[in-house]
Amino acid sequence: MMKMYSLLSTSTWARLGAASALLLSACAPGQDAPTPSTGIDASRYVAVGDSYTAGLSNGGVTHASQDYSFPNQLAQQFSRANANATFTQPYLDGTGSGYLQFVDLTATGLARVRRVAGQAVVRTVISPAACGGPDTVRVLTRSATAGTLPQNLGLPGLQLSQIETVGLGNATNAVPGGTFNPYFERLLPAADSRTYLQAVTTAGASATFFTYFLGLDTMLPYLRSGGECGLPSTALLNANARKVLAALTTGGRQGMIARLPALTNLPLLRLGRGLALQSRLQASAGDTARVYIEDPFNFGPAQAITNDDYVLATALPRIGQRTAVVVNGTTLQLPYGRDIRNPVRDADVLDKTELARINLVVNGHNTELENIATLYKMPIALDSKRTLDSNAAFPNFVGESILVNGVTYSGEPVRGNFYSLDNYSLTPRGNALLANVFILAINSAYRANIPAIEVNKLPTSVQ
Repeated sequence: MMKMYSLLSTSTWARLGAASALLLSACAPGQDAPTPSTGIDASRYVAVGDSYTAGLSNGGVTHASQDYSFPNQLAQQFSRANANATFTQPYLDGTGSGYLQFVDLTATGLARVRRVAGQAVVRTVISPAACGGPDTVRVLTRSATAGTLPQNLGLPGLQLSQIETVGLGNATNAVPGGTFNPYFERLLPAADSRTYLQAVTTAGASATFFTYFLGLDTMLPYLRSGGECGLPSTALLNANARKVLAALTTGGRQGMIARLPALTNLPLLRLGRGLALQSRLQASAGDTARVYIEDPFNFGPAQAITNDDYVLATALPRIGQRTAVVVNGTTLQLPYGRDIRNPVRDADVLDKTELARINLVVNGHNTELENIATLYKMPIALDSKRTLDSNAAFPNFVGESILVNGVTYSGEPVRGNFYSLDNYSLTPRGNALLANVFILAINSAYRANIPAIEVNKLPTSVQ
């Protein structure tokens, strides 16, 4: 059994805890549940987004993970107030695209995982020259309802810059270096080259309500490559968000927009925050060795890590391992990142300069989303100007935690109940907490009385 840690919190996580407790108290044992009412017409709800919307968890999409996606959980709450409400998803069979399975913990507390093969994988395409290293695309079985667009239009890996890419879901583009999304392909008839924007326009035409949470996956190539892949264009992201939301709001359709959370809240970065990482390594090894990173601009020797630099979670298992390094013509075995002669390479670090660059993109895009929400007079979830901001829904630091009806939630992957094994996506309970943030905002903006999800009744992980 995994050990649960309970630490005191004084962060914005406490606000989520208070809000979650408030929402959950309506359904707490011994109390009368309120009569659900939507305040909106959610009889045909459409969800637009990327990995979180699709239900990616533990590095993959399965039938079970789709069931626990935040849109599906939200739709279930809508149906309690409207028995005629529908919500269709493009379910994958069995192990779906494959997923990460927990094996054990390292001496420093990192989860070791193995990948379970996906039963829905038809073939794989490897792009050896992809930015950030070789990339594997798993082509999947087509949805049983291919050609009839589902109401959950979440596509893992969808870049906001790709919404007008012709052939994004056409398998002829599933070649090394091709621009192709297998999750889009499985929704469409064979050889269909329509764009994602066209699909949204089609599905949105019959929708009565929508949620929009798109753009976080757009930042991932830059993050996962340590800043080596291209920086997204704020202007293009803003223009494309407006196009999608213009289609969704046609005719005054009600909906909800979500801002992007702070990137440093994601375990992908937060687990390797400079000085905190260094302290953990020193405590584990019983030494005082510092962590060194490459000079990102190659202007000088390696430099000691600062608290504004982040070693990527994918690189953490290799920190301290001895690797061969040539020093003055002699090959030495030196601990990776813990000797100034063998620093953590730039591709394994998002340094403070690179982080500042991507934060400018995120902040600029979030400002535009707030402007769009104001334009269409609709609520915005994860709003930094409201009580529940992005940091409240996405925990700040590994050590912080809250109690929700006696159960501990923290930002630590898996053991904290919120993030899954891939250091990015959410657990069933994490998705429920996110859905409750949406519910809170919908209830406030539309004078509704949608019941909250009882998060503690859900699994702590999913296959």
